[in-house]
Order: sequence, then structure tokens, then C-alpha cells
Amino acid sequence: MMAAFCTFQTASAKESDDDESRHVIVTLKSGEKVEGYLKWGWQAEKSLFKKENFSFTMSKTPDGKDPVKYTAEDVMCIDYTEVSEDYPDGQRWESHTLAYPTIVSRKNTMQRLICVNKVGKNATTYKWNIWVATGVNNTGRSLQTQYGVRFHNDPEGIVYTYMLVNSRLIKNKYPGLQKFCKKWFKGPERKIHNKEAEENDSWILDMYDAYLEKMGDEAANLPYPTKSKKAKKE
Repeated sequence: MMAAFCTFQTASAKESDDDESRHVIVTLKSGEKVEGYLKWGWQAEKSLFKKENFSFTMSKTPDGKDPVKYTAEDVMCIDYTEVSEDYPDGQRWESHTLAYPTIVSRKNTMQRLICVNKVGKNATTYKWNIWVATGVNNTGRSLQTQYGVRFHNDPEGIVYTYMLVNSRLIKNKYPGLQKFCKKWFKGPERKIHNKEAEENDSWILDMYDAYLEKMGDEAANLPYPTKSKKAKKE
């Protein structure tokens, strides 16, 4: 329930001769909007030899010869103009800080471009593909979809993968959330919650809403401040 091993199709992954499938509007950190056409995407499918979900190039016209490079450090969001049944308003990617704990630092983070999955009342979920090592001695590679959540009351705006919500990493910021998440799939309504998790990859929104309700008035004080230690950002 806490991780997915399938991949979702990103907008740039579609093989299409239609220029509109590459048509995007980029909002920079300055607030300026830049419209153009992707020449090389940021998604993992396009990042075999570069940092995945981080940088891309785009030009003003479909056949432009003057592509400009942008990174997750430069932009706020990227909106595809092409709409679909799954994305009636167009697929949106946002630049966020991802929690990425390592052996050296549990508070390690990295800035990445991730796709908006569902916006809830108290949190937003995201999804993105990454390359993972597979096979004997990890000699192979395959794509895997990651799911993450950003709690709206978090001033740092950090996105945590579902597995990290079910870990000790956020126990001081959100007391009891780790235990609440585990009980979500073991309590009296476990069958309902397990079925929801199988059918809805944004099930964590309902879980977090229930957690805040349980916290009562104390929910207004979340997240609790933690001891500030400079975290390494990749």
C-alpha cells in the first residue's frame, strides 16, 4: 500500500508528431511566464544520462533553434496546454523540495519537478517516475513511479514519499502520524482502507484529513518546529 511498482505515462513520454503535446507554459520563480515548446524534457524517461526530473530545454517555436535550459531551481511550475481525459486542465508539474534521507543525513533534500496528482483540502499528492536498479547485481534499470504528499500546513513545503510518512522521519513534526498511518490499514475499517488504496493512489489525503480531525484543536499548531540542522540539498 505504501509504494507503487508501475509507472504512469508522462506527457512528454507520448510519441506524437503533434507539436501541441510539447506546448507548455512555464512559470519562473520570479513570477514571469514563458510559453514555448519542449525540446528535451526533464522526466526520467528523457534522463538516462542526466539528473532525472530536474532540467529541460524549450524554445519559443516548435522548430526553434534557440532552446533555453531551465532547472527545478529556476521554475515554480510547468503547465501543458494539451488537455486529456485524465488531465482536463492539462498536466501540471511543480518544483518542490523532496525529502531524500541518506545515511549521512536524515534531513537530506533535493529539488525536483514532480507531477500534481490530486489537490485535497489539507494536502496535495504528486507522482513522478525514477530509474531503479534491477536484476542480478543491480545491472539492469527500470522505471518506477513514486508517490508523494505535501502537507499544506508545512511552511517548508517539503514533499514526502508515502513510505516516509510511515516512518520516523516526521514523528517530531507530526506527532502520532506514523502510528496513525500504520493503524489506518489495521483497524476496524482496514478492508475499506485497503480497497481504497488499491483503487485510489491519493488515499493518503483521506488518511491525513482523519489524522487532523483526531488531533482536534492541536492540529492548528502543526507542524511542530524541529531542531534546525542544516540539511544537504542535492
